[in-house]
Amino acid sequence: MNPKGFTLRMIHKDSEESPFYNPLDRLITPDERFQTLIDQSRARARYIASQINPDVFVRVLYDDGAFYHTASVGIGTFRGQPGYMSYYLLVDSGSDLTWLQCQGATHFFHQDSQLYPWKNSQSFRVVRCQNTSADCRECSGTGVCVYKESYVDSQVTYGVLATENFTFSSRTSPSSLVSFQLRMGCGLRQENFNLGNNNSTKQKPDFIAGILGLGRGVRSFVSQLAVGGGKFSYCFEKYSRGNTYLSFGADATIGFQARQTPIITPPFNTSFYYLNLEGITVGVFTIPRREFEFNHNDGTGGCIIDSGAPFTTMYRNIYVKVKRYLEGYFWNYNRMLPAGSTHRNMLCFKTKPGKPYTKPTVIFHFQQSDYNVSESEVWYENEGNVCLAMVSSDSNKPAVIFGAFQQVNKRILYDNQALRLSFADETCGGP
Repeated sequence: MNPKGFTLRMIHKDSEESPFYNPLDRLITPDERFQTLIDQSRARARYIASQINPDVFVRVLYDDGAFYHTASVGIGTFRGQPGYMSYYLLVDSGSDLTWLQCQGATHFFHQDSQLYPWKNSQSFRVVRCQNTSADCRECSGTGVCVYKESYVDSQVTYGVLATENFTFSSRTSPSSLVSFQLRMGCGLRQENFNLGNNNSTKQKPDFIAGILGLGRGVRSFVSQLAVGGGKFSYCFEKYSRGNTYLSFGADATIGFQARQTPIITPPFNTSFYYLNLEGITVGVFTIPRREFEFNHNDGTGGCIIDSGAPFTTMYRNIYVKVKRYLEGYFWNYNRMLPAGSTHRNMLCFKTKPGKPYTKPTVIFHFQQSDYNVSESEVWYENEGNVCLAMVSSDSNKPAVIFGAFQQVNKRILYDNQALRLSFADETCGGP
């Protein structure tokens, strides 16, 4: 039975429960951690750019560096307790198909958990080509729907489409578990992925088994929900090493003080969530809309909201304007200078002990609503330096990626039916 709403747990990359957790990360300096977040943000930006513009070659691996969260998912119906098998899937808001590696695969990336034993599941059903509601784009010679899902730089998964029972732990269900049927990909050939992450160097098993797609397409997890109108929401904690909760359907609610902005539909197929960004104000300086306005002719520009990028990234031409303004701004405060070569990949300024200063505010002017970013989610302070928690990117497809760090302590609600994104201030820490 499909629930009216449910809430599942996303596992942060830095959580001890995450398949990517490395105990040695506790020993890195704050600067090293900040640099890691920058590297992850740029990796995610390269991935998104290559998905939007596959005709332009961008060398990037579809690996854990391009992701920020995983989810533990119960799949199938098996004898004994708990009656399903649990797998870790990477959460990707920029792709649609949910898939995992299946037994019988001829090519696969390294995975320490067993490949999914689909033959033993009582609820596994392959999708037949005559099923007109299954978005079957290609058929095998035996009348079974098959798929080929291409990612960046030659990463491809091939397999069969199937319906299967998915079970999730839920904070809001009386029984604590919810189950429903979902179309998925049963991967029988995976090429050029690097999702195993070589965790042996971290003395941890490789548990990633596939992808959980939260994009806008008809095959996505969100679009397949029978109830709830394609709604989901989340609320990120600051420096989360714990959990973020994804709420779906009736569980995806937001306060009365929420602001709204349209989710726009570009003139090409995309899984990403585009928003109309009409300006960015830093202090008293405003970058006008023309710098990142979406161009319908060539697909350049525009703004995407993304949960997989730690920091907001901006096309380098825009970032240079922000940099020049901030250099002038901080120069006026007791001659604060750029922090130097040790911070070459960060926009940082040296503070002076006992010399007070005010950090400039940052506001994203979305269509119909302004998004005020909290000071603590814009500025990063460490060892006498103040750094901007936003980075430059090399692509203007899109021009701006609105990242997770700037979404902290905000309830974000996506409504795919009404094509609307809502946001409201909230102290995050639960569903």
